Amino acid sequence: MAGFLSRERGRTVLASVLLVINVVLLIAYLFISYKGIFHSDSAVKNLLAQEMHDTARFFPPGWNYVNKDLMVLFGQLGIFPLLFFFDNSYTLYAISSSVVALLILASAGWFTGLLDGRPWQRVLAVAVLAGGISGGVAEDVFGQAAYGAVVMFTCLVTVLAWKVMSRAMPRRALWCALLFGLVTLVTWSNPQRSAASYLLPLFCGLAAYAWGGEWKPRLHRCVPVVVSALGGFAAGAVLSVLTLTRVNNNAGAGAARWLSFDGMAANVVHTGHALMGLLGGVPVGGGSVTTAVGLYAAVRLLAALVLLVMIGRRIVVMCAGPNDRTRFVGGLLAGLSLCFLFLQATTTIPDINDPVSAARYLTPMVVLGVMAVVCSPLDTATPLRSLLVVGMSLLLATSSVVSSNPGSLINPGWQNPQREALVAELKTLGLHYGYANYWNAGSMTVLSGSEIRIRQIIISGGLPLPMRHLSSDRWYEPEAWQGETFLLLNDSDMAAMDWSAMTRHAGAPIRETRVGNLHLFVFKNNIARDLPNWSNALNAPFRLSAAPDSAKMVGRWVDAEGALRTRVGESGFLQYGPYRPLRRGTYQVTYDVTGSSEPTGQVIAVVDVSVSGGTGILRSAEVRADGQATHTIQFRLDQPVTDLELRVMATGSGEVAYKGLTLSSK
Repeated sequence: MAGFLSRERGRTVLASVLLVINVVLLIAYLFISYKGIFHSDSAVKNLLAQEMHDTARFFPPGWNYVNKDLMVLFGQLGIFPLLFFFDNSYTLYAISSSVVALLILASAGWFTGLLDGRPWQRVLAVAVLAGGISGGVAEDVFGQAAYGAVVMFTCLVTVLAWKVMSRAMPRRALWCALLFGLVTLVTWSNPQRSAASYLLPLFCGLAAYAWGGEWKPRLHRCVPVVVSALGGFAAGAVLSVLTLTRVNNNAGAGAARWLSFDGMAANVVHTGHALMGLLGGVPVGGGSVTTAVGLYAAVRLLAALVLLVMIGRRIVVMCAGPNDRTRFVGGLLAGLSLCFLFLQATTTIPDINDPVSAARYLTPMVVLGVMAVVCSPLDTATPLRSLLVVGMSLLLATSSVVSSNPGSLINPGWQNPQREALVAELKTLGLHYGYANYWNAGSMTVLSGSEIRIRQIIISGGLPLPMRHLSSDRWYEPEAWQGETFLLLNDSDMAAMDWSAMTRHAGAPIRETRVGNLHLFVFKNNIARDLPNWSNALNAPFRLSAAPDSAKMVGRWVDAEGALRTRVGESGFLQYGPYRPLRRGTYQVTYDVTGSSEPTGQVIAVVDVSVSGGTGILRSAEVRADGQATHTIQFRLDQPVTDLELRVMATGSGEVAYKGLTLSSK
């Protein structure tokens, strides 16, 4: 072992060769392999870049962000400039992702300078990351890349903070400015995520750094970091709030809820499953144990168990070490790990039904923990521990070239010829604009080179409705496309459709067929023109007349009056719905409702404007039995809504006659 440890140059060359091989395989993965599992969460980069290009706005006004994620520093920035020269396609995605991947590796390499490893260990740590570690990590860090960005920014925040603490003026001022700017940008993207992913771990690192004897000088060096980080967070939070008032935002996974105790206990087990999956330690169920593939899976299973112990031990040792720099990084990794393990085990953030997929929230802590293990100090006095560090590092660094490994960057399992055939068949049919569920819409739009634009929908009440999650309102306006459109439905979508209602609104399909495992229905015109509650624009007054089949809970239709009527003592909604989308702006709604009571002048009904299933009442007005026939309410929407209700509720104090309402913009 001593001889091996003394050959520094040879180990550096070997580590560099592994790094070059893995970077080449990583680029091939992004251009070729990942195309097979390319999905709509990944396609958002292309679609958002296209919206930026088409609207000439960094924050497109019609785009629907989710959970306050403004995507300031995101993959669309690499695609946007290419759209001036090329059509939007998967190739642009691969180019942008390759650039981002190299930036992630560079930031990780910079981060390893804070660890205790020798130069060859630092190179090997980056080679391990470039090799993907596992299929889940490769997808999270380099494929979809959302959590790769978190890894990159965590590395950069850590290094910049250490530079601030370890440099004298005036260079310290430069590092403070860089830290302030970075924290501002990541907080602008999402203050909630920034606080959990960067600030909390940073402050845990500072606490570990300052802990111990003669703490006052170290605490003094922490002050510029705290001021820069908190200042950047405050500035980013202000920018985020101001931006959110000008864009569309929908609630998403960040609206976390506490689990029950039983749910927490179950999530603890699933968190263990998730960690093993991220380390490539979960064998494929049903696979043979005695084959070469099975034996490799056994090695990865045991390695994942050992690595989990080594990561935990390494972080503890770093936190308790005498070296200030190591203690700072150890405290930061401890804070990052404890924060997300806690959220993973106790809240609704992860999807308990799919632990491996939900493991993405743990990816940054696992990646940085693995790199800390690879860069562990090697000591000839503890040959077994040193052998484990080197062995685990080489196992992970070479996993990318083991084609039988499901997580390998060259595993043939990434391929998806069925979807490629589906996209080709849609092109053959001459279709250009249509609608499908979320997972089929965005990905196939990009894979078709934008020759076919497919917009995401959900089936609600038997009819297609726009799914405005990470989409643009412009896509669902009738003028977005003139001519034939299509519906591409899977079996569950088909079961939810009410075809009689669909035919009544949009007419019967002019042709239908099966494309792969999906059902295809082609319509003569853009169904956005005919289906209710699609457009959120109000270009002309919207009239909703009372009718025998109106959405109501009480009342009877009087044909001679063209009105819905209630009797004395009959209370409830004469009108609810229509749950229509509406963009921000100032509006008024005029209700044609009147009635009588004894004595006169009593409140016989209440009209209101509400959202969120009727729980958010924007404005309301009383209707009295005083002969007044119309009642107008003015209201303002500061954010677009998808379920506006215009309601008429009879109080039972008198008779009520309701003929309809008119919604118009001011």
